[in-house]
Amino acid sequence: MTSNSKPNNFSIYMFPSITFEEDKILRLLDVLESHDKFTPTHWGNSDLIKVAYSRSEIIKELKESRISQMCLYRKQSIKYSADLDIYFNLRSYLSFEFNNSMPSEYWEYFFNLTDQIATIAQPRYGVSHIIWPSSTPWKNERDRLHLWMDYAASPLPIDFIPNGPLGLGLRTYFSGEVLEMFGRDLLLSTPAIVKELEWGGIRIDLVERPWEADIDTILDQWLKSMKHLETANVIAIPDFNENGRSVNFSPNIEWEKWLKRD
Repeated sequence: MTSNSKPNNFSIYMFPSITFEEDKILRLLDVLESHDKFTPTHWGNSDLIKVAYSRSEIIKELKESRISQMCLYRKQSIKYSADLDIYFNLRSYLSFEFNNSMPSEYWEYFFNLTDQIATIAQPRYGVSHIIWPSSTPWKNERDRLHLWMDYAASPLPIDFIPNGPLGLGLRTYFSGEVLEMFGRDLLLSTPAIVKELEWGGIRIDLVERPWEADIDTILDQWLKSMKHLETANVIAIPDFNENGRSVNFSPNIEWEKWLKRD
């Protein structure tokens, strides 16, 4: 990255393997409140509602089983919106989307925050990523690969459930049945920075300090690591639109088998 470049946004997308019971919600709120620049300012029990943030009100509604979704927002500097499903099912989803207002001195903390959230959510598949500006429509092969990486690092339930893991982000988590599809040995031998986590998952960082890497280094490492993992036939197959602006996905062999399981 050049000194005058600025990310488009910072994102965390996870597919939790747990239900967010009261103790899990409290741990998550503790994590966010532990830094005054990341404390929520508003919340809601749907994406249509935004009221002043109240930890006690959240817990009250949770005790009364009145919420199945929790949305969190921060409208001050370091702005973000977050959305999570309280109850576990195969479509359970958690997301944090930060805009580009985050100063660079907080980028490392953003990845620390991701780890703390992952320890609570224990994602079957989760991605934390910084999206740097890219050429749209793409002008060359490098641009096309950059766009693919950004799409792969931004999995929504509408993409993940029918198609499987779209790929890696700067930091990626695997556990449960998704880890088993790849195989622990294959994930651990990825040509990247790989760590086994205490809660049973595996974390893959494309580079040693992802908050400092330039986009060319990131993309080179992404291609190398993706090539390694593609041998498992789990990562979704990309289809690049002729307009040069978007990528669609279809399920790979192992994910199709998973979709057809009894």
